[in-house]
Amino acid sequence: MSLYIGTNYHPHDWDEERWKTDIDLMKKAGFTTVRLGHLCWDSYEPEEGIYTFEWFDTVMNLFAEAGIGVVLDVSMRPAPVWVHKLCPGCNIHGKSGNSQASLRRYMEDVDDPAYQQYALRFARVLVNRYKDHPALFGFGLCNELGAGLMSYSEYARIRFQNWLKKKYGTIDALNRAWATRRWSRRLTSFDDVVLQENEVAIGAPEAWLDMRRFYSDGIGNFMIKLKETVSENAPGIPHSSNHYSGMRHLGFDYLKIYDKFVDYPGMGFYPGDKMDDNFQYCNIVYKERLAETEKPLWFLEFQTGCAGIFCLPNGFMRMHIMLCLMNRTQMVLGWTWRTMLGGEEQFYHGLLGHDGIPTPNYYEYQQAAADMHKLQMYGFPYLPKPDIAIAYNQESEWVTLHQKGQFRQKYADAIIQVHKVFYESNQEYNIVDLRNLKNEYKLLIVPGHILIEPSVAETIRNYVNRGGTVIMTGYSGTVDETGKAFSVPKPGNLSDVFGIRVAGFYRTDIKGFHSENSKIAGTEEQSHELLKIEKAGESFLIDVDYYEDLELITAESFAEFQDKNRCAVSVKHYGKGTAYYIAAETNQTILAWLVDYLTGELGLETGVQTPEGVQARKIAENQYFYINTMDHDVSVSLAKPGKGILSEKYYNTELLLKAYDAELIVSA
Repeated sequence: MSLYIGTNYHPHDWDEERWKTDIDLMKKAGFTTVRLGHLCWDSYEPEEGIYTFEWFDTVMNLFAEAGIGVVLDVSMRPAPVWVHKLCPGCNIHGKSGNSQASLRRYMEDVDDPAYQQYALRFARVLVNRYKDHPALFGFGLCNELGAGLMSYSEYARIRFQNWLKKKYGTIDALNRAWATRRWSRRLTSFDDVVLQENEVAIGAPEAWLDMRRFYSDGIGNFMIKLKETVSENAPGIPHSSNHYSGMRHLGFDYLKIYDKFVDYPGMGFYPGDKMDDNFQYCNIVYKERLAETEKPLWFLEFQTGCAGIFCLPNGFMRMHIMLCLMNRTQMVLGWTWRTMLGGEEQFYHGLLGHDGIPTPNYYEYQQAAADMHKLQMYGFPYLPKPDIAIAYNQESEWVTLHQKGQFRQKYADAIIQVHKVFYESNQEYNIVDLRNLKNEYKLLIVPGHILIEPSVAETIRNYVNRGGTVIMTGYSGTVDETGKAFSVPKPGNLSDVFGIRVAGFYRTDIKGFHSENSKIAGTEEQSHELLKIEKAGESFLIDVDYYEDLELITAESFAEFQDKNRCAVSVKHYGKGTAYYIAAETNQTILAWLVDYLTGELGLETGVQTPEGVQARKIAENQYFYINTMDHDVSVSLAKPGKGILSEKYYNTELLLKAYDAELIVSA
């Protein structure tokens, strides 16, 4: 395989005389690939059934002549104004049910059947016109599906009613699932169902959860229809998508359906200007996109500058590109080529400025292109086979969004805590869906899996019974598949596997629960207790808000909350495997300690040892890739001497990495 780098280009924004100038600059930068076609449906079809592709034929021909491959986006969002006129059901309706004008992009309900009729017709026409073009490299499945707004239209309400009929069959079954006898909310027919948000309130947790599932399925099913349209009309041509499944106020359950539409996993990557939790969350998102596809990632969009930030410190974006190559990436397409003169992103700064002259971002991408040209001769794209899996559950995040008082730790923050363990140890992992676990793993981590449906419980049970080792963290198994709290011992449906009962929980910010000699953090007005974990004379502190009271039934205590006479980590041998339960919200410190112990016990593959701030991977035999994420020089000890592929220098025992620099060391 090769590595690909390029940009997102919007030729419809610029005069035809400029196109060749831009393409020449792309060639000079060493770009191999360009993404075209997104966000401009009405430039191809300005009126219903009237197509004007001739201008774009010229663009495609120019890129073919230049030898630059085109990822052609099937642009169905934003919908043209004429679509909104013909399809009132695709208009976003506010919580009062009133139709809203499409003032900005992504103001369409893609689940509307009338909208889909026009969108998929356009997709067929576009795909058939360009599927055999010599410039075509692949297709993009629309732009950022999942971003946008919920529509509270009567059209959506009727679809929601039908969705519920299909799921539950009878109104009695729906009443049981939604616990409608509580607070006198009993429904007498599906016609009584309304969307679970209005101008003054949101619905009960069970009903609101089903509404989120309904919106998720609508977007996900449309994504599948688009994939099928592309594949049926252009079989064998690769495709990807920069969908936005993780959008918290809309989005969709990606892991539920990814194997029904993904060819090459893809996303847009915007880590920002700091190495903070936003950066770590971006890492999690692309690990989720990779899932168990066993294919490299295509970044159909990749940060250039930022909104309101012209450029970043020298080497910073190149460093991010190198980090993504280290984490199974094959394609990087910068967003955007030339900074837009108008519209919603007119000050999101690109590779070229408003005046069309290259910025420092351009030269940084040019350097990255030269680096990728060298690296593709070695073990890239890098595709490891991890022996560790982290379970991700979109529905648990939805539960936390509704019940913020109970679940103070955001689901995304819990996943970040787990990710940091392996980010700092340079170990590989896969993010997996326990409804559809495909591969074998030595260690499975289940962090804050608040909602556990029967199939997930069965997956965990079978995994441990067959000899696997699982770590589950606090809050897990609190609610069932309907969103109601379990009426059986928690973790729900898994109490026997872990050999425990969660008997209660405590908050570290309640002074009455503080131990006499505990360490207190924060201010006098807002203080909380740091919990001390102890095992066999070894102790350390963790900083959490929430911890649990475990009743050990058939499990044993593996570690204690010192001074509290409570179990902090339990262990149970179940079948041929072992189940650990951490009686606190997901926390990096205690997880790192337990994973470090289990790395030796289970023979997990260890990461490359590096100084703080240096990421590293063994890419292939005798090939080690190092990246300095710090803003200063860092010295790295080498186990074996070797040649630096990027610097073209030879190194003996030490590699000095400049700020944000990278190097591939190849030994004989």
